[in-house]
Amino acid sequence: MTAKLELDDTATAIARPDGSAPAGDVLGPGSRLGHFRIERRLGAGGMGEVYLATDLALDRPVALKVLPPATAHEAAYRDRLIREARAQARVVHPNVAHIYFIGEERGRLYFAMEYVVGETLAERVAAGPLAVEDALAAVRGAALGLREAQRSGFLHRDVKPSNLMRDPHGEVKVLDFGLVAAATAPDDDDDDHADGTTAKLGDVTSSAPVAQTSFAGTPLYMAPEQARGEPIDLRADIYALGATLYHLVAGAPPFAADTALQLASLHATALRPTVPRGRAPRAQLSALDTLCSRMMAPRAADRFASYDELLHAIDLASLARARPGGFVARVVAATIDSLVLAVPVLLVIGLALKYLASNSYEVNGSPISLTAIAVANTLALARWGRTPGKALLELEVVSVADGARPTLMQALVRTAAQLGLAIAGSWFAGFGDMLDSHPLHALGDVLMTLGVIAAPLVLLASALFGANRRAPWDRVAGTMVRYRTTRPSR
Repeated sequence: MTAKLELDDTATAIARPDGSAPAGDVLGPGSRLGHFRIERRLGAGGMGEVYLATDLALDRPVALKVLPPATAHEAAYRDRLIREARAQARVVHPNVAHIYFIGEERGRLYFAMEYVVGETLAERVAAGPLAVEDALAAVRGAALGLREAQRSGFLHRDVKPSNLMRDPHGEVKVLDFGLVAAATAPDDDDDDHADGTTAKLGDVTSSAPVAQTSFAGTPLYMAPEQARGEPIDLRADIYALGATLYHLVAGAPPFAADTALQLASLHATALRPTVPRGRAPRAQLSALDTLCSRMMAPRAADRFASYDELLHAIDLASLARARPGGFVARVVAATIDSLVLAVPVLLVIGLALKYLASNSYEVNGSPISLTAIAVANTLALARWGRTPGKALLELEVVSVADGARPTLMQALVRTAAQLGLAIAGSWFAGFGDMLDSHPLHALGDVLMTLGVIAAPLVLLASALFGANRRAPWDRVAGTMVRYRTTRPSR
């Protein structure tokens, strides 16, 4: 039976019939390439061999990527290595490994890049699944680096755990731009293809899809449209990053098969796997599944349309970054709101009712007062994103779509879903009094009681089991309650 594809098997790896190393000039410890002294071999991939070297001019360690002798004189491979170095050099960001130098000596084309001390995420996950917050932080760092690459006009096209390195400070850096493609129009003759055609790294745009002329990437993490050879855009990299996130949390890639063709079929048609239970807190598991599923949606149109949108979703899925408000804080905030908002409302309503009573009008003030409090709550959320109680406890209500304060419609829907039952009950009881109808009044009392009792119980259940502790009224309105944050995306 054919062995399953290995984690780093790409569709563009350099094949050698006998599997042996190529003959030719062997680079060993002490060898020199320009002003770089080879210390030891770090590894090899489809596009080159990587060595730890010392930059003799600046006395610092670097990683040298060298084109192997077997392909050193092939124009297609030379162009690809040059394209990789130039693309990576243009992406200046803490989450992308820096390029220092490109040169050629004794027919060996090479470039020097930042040597990152640490381990790849592939090495890390081989020891066991990552904690959810560690995985989200790693993927967030990768997304920041990929966003900068996209802003510079490039797609990575080979996002996977082995191309993401984590340094001793926990910073993740994107490596290996060997399959990079310039985001030019699909019908542009100068598209940066993976088939070895000459690349032009001049003016590029980041919004148009990239045309492909060959099957390029790593099948275990590859987006369906990329596997089909269709034009791709940043959403293909987002798909691969989603498959990487799943792998980091679950301990294995989302799909496994014997051939690249079988994997492509699974990525295109199979149900998205869910994160195994026990890999995340119950309150976070649903949000994590939703994030992975959207990143890995079979249709590109169903994925995140931008890295900013993706970063926001990652932050909301992270309990460390979003810090959703819990049961006690929200109950205390609601209690404060009921006192702060009720005092002026009841004062005004009380004066109005006293005036009406003096003119022989008898009006039940309970439904009017409760409705007025709900209106005040709605306006406060729409205007500031918080009420007095939430502001005092450093809580805020935000839209999950963009992290901004709720729109007026969202605030209205949220208040209606949260207080609607109690408000309806108060009005039924009020009309029952006016019409001297005991059944109507009794119905109102039941609804009011249910509304008052149900709200804290539902909130408690949401705090214990809900995704990001979102209560039903937050899910209906598309909002969430979290502690205030001013941490911007880099």
